[in-house]
Amino acid sequence: MSDDAQMKVSHSFPGYNEEVLKAATRALQAGCFSGDRLKVEVEARLASFTHAGYAQVTGSGFAALQAALVAAGVRSAEKVIVPVVTCPGVYHAVRSLGAEPVLVDVGTELPLLDAEQLAVGMMGARFVIAPHMFGLSVDLLPLHDRDLIIIEDCAQRQRPERDPLAAVSVYSFSPSKLQTMGYGGGVVTDNATLHNRIQCFLSPDEAEQSGAVDDFPFRIHAPVADFQCAMLLAQLDRYQDTIACRQTWVEEYDRQLGDWQRLQTDVPFRYLLRLPEGRSAPELAQALQQCGVSAWPLGSQLLHHTLKLPGDYPNAECWQQQLLSLPLHEGLDETRINYVCHQLRALL
Repeated sequence: MSDDAQMKVSHSFPGYNEEVLKAATRALQAGCFSGDRLKVEVEARLASFTHAGYAQVTGSGFAALQAALVAAGVRSAEKVIVPVVTCPGVYHAVRSLGAEPVLVDVGTELPLLDAEQLAVGMMGARFVIAPHMFGLSVDLLPLHDRDLIIIEDCAQRQRPERDPLAAVSVYSFSPSKLQTMGYGGGVVTDNATLHNRIQCFLSPDEAEQSGAVDDFPFRIHAPVADFQCAMLLAQLDRYQDTIACRQTWVEEYDRQLGDWQRLQTDVPFRYLLRLPEGRSAPELAQALQQCGVSAWPLGSQLLHHTLKLPGDYPNAECWQQQLLSLPLHEGLDETRINYVCHQLRALL
């Protein structure tokens, strides 16, 4: 390929196959749009997939996180620990309940929530949101040992099990995630009481009819349509194929970029290249963008940058300069992988 023949390579792209399309089409043709027909089925399947006792699907990942927080007992003026490396929706979900997010730095070994950082960050907090970012996994045991109530955020590390140390676990099925139903979310737990509270929060009409009494600050209605449920059922069935496809591209990147260090992930959700000393991930991402390659620096998910919040988070700042996320999705092919690697080598 000549230098002036620029290719466009997206960072993320929705993954699906013919069976996902057929499942959605069948649901649409059946004329059932409310979600009632397939909702029970997909929730049972999601509970089985995550090895959880109960599951609820919602219209968005944000609604799922709100439901998880409310069910766990977060109320106005409560303090909730949130790592500074996560998406803004996590911060806003806490604020929507009138609670206070307490931002803490990430660790030095991984750009994740680290219990070692909580000594100066807890400030009386009883709750913690633990996001498994980029396909990496947070160690929940040290958080559990501190008697914190854990809300596990699995949006960026979907795999066939949740951590039983978490009171409740949240999933996102938006277009950029491993499994998508268009937009939507899920919330799972092993606790029957928490599950009932989640149902009450997400089904206000049913809660009123049953005469349920609660102390919720508000309730929301976040339904999903039948075609979305059908899509998610098909996506859960093809999970191993999804992982295998993405792992193929991880191995191809490794083959071509093996002389540079990659941050190993538990799930192939992101390909995280650890840049040589002296190189800047934000600057390199900008340069790649000029070549048609969409690569993301870690800084796109630093809360104090995105939301312009005060605070000093040196570990997160260090990771921002080091980590570059390369395109990784099912829409790639060898030509695009070769193009990304060619442009990256030319810039480095």
